[in-house]
Amino acid sequence: MMTDTHRYERRGFSLIEVLIAVLVLAIGMLGLGAVFPAIIAEQRDSFAAIEGENAAASAAALLQNPELVDFSFVDESFGKYANSSAYRYEHLWSVQDFSSNPYDLDDGTIHRPGINFVTGLWTFDFDGDLFNGASGNPPATDVYVSQIPLSARLYPQPYSGKEPKMVWDIALRREPKGNQLQAAIFVRRIDARIRVPRDNTLSDVLTGGGNISATRTRLPVAITGATGLPAADDGSGNHFYAVIQALKVEVHPERLDWLVFPDGRDGSVDTSIDLATKVGQKLVDNTGTVRTVVGPAEAGPSDPLVGLLSSARVVVVDPPFLPSNAGGADTDRVYPGGSNSQDKEWDDERASWVRQVIFTPREPVAVKIVTLGGAS
Repeated sequence: MMTDTHRYERRGFSLIEVLIAVLVLAIGMLGLGAVFPAIIAEQRDSFAAIEGENAAASAAALLQNPELVDFSFVDESFGKYANSSAYRYEHLWSVQDFSSNPYDLDDGTIHRPGINFVTGLWTFDFDGDLFNGASGNPPATDVYVSQIPLSARLYPQPYSGKEPKMVWDIALRREPKGNQLQAAIFVRRIDARIRVPRDNTLSDVLTGGGNISATRTRLPVAITGATGLPAADDGSGNHFYAVIQALKVEVHPERLDWLVFPDGRDGSVDTSIDLATKVGQKLVDNTGTVRTVVGPAEAGPSDPLVGLLSSARVVVVDPPFLPSNAGGADTDRVYPGGSNSQDKEWDDERASWVRQVIFTPREPVAVKIVTLGGAS
């Protein structure tokens, strides 16, 4: 009998092969590790955007309910440079001015909203003297007809079963088409760095509920009094409510995707312009359009407009402007003041030329424009 003998050799992996496999696996895992935070961040931003839209819709519903906020009192003085029949409507947004910002409507007599920088209370009174107010309540002699406390602007509402995550604020204007009252609603995340004491909730800290002491209440969004920059309210007394701000702007006829801040080299408003020109910032102009800052404007050395970049702050925005929005250096001719505010000849330009933007110091998660009616 013949027997064939076969040898079977069992060959394993060499050490080098194992090390290479481990290296490839490690590189793959590192790649996944880098992707996961980005995915999580995108999911968080998407969820915040959805919540922001819900908060804006909730705010719009409140503002349009006359049983909660009555704007029927708004008279013909609102939206003018001065409370006089000789002055024509400016169609600019009326905002709460934190400093001596010269870029909005105020001659001391027109009816306009006010806000308390310490408590965040929003009011509409008849002489505007709460405009830069820091007292806890409007003066007893004031005739105010509408108030929206900070607690009513939190979303979700405090003690509703969910802790507040957002806060909303409004700017008002008289829109040009139907001569009605219009609101720009800005929704922002509540500062995540606010500390909540043990045995209390964020609702307590923001509203003063739960027997929390007044010294432990915090503003949901704040800026420092020293720098004007966004910061978490730490209870030091050096922080103020981060109100909507306004700035003067121009649109050049040859660059309809550029937004020009003509006083961009002026130190008195430099901090505000820094905040307004951040990439991703949402700006609402005086035509009622929401635009997003894409980045800084650039021009080659042979470009005729290169000099503009050295004399003003200029950014690229999306969507771009319409030709009817561009006044360039002539924009000042229809800005509030003097005979230009009384001359009917400038009505079309006054309503269409982009002269002003409003924004919040920290980028909002949602911005909504709603027409309320109520202007007479």
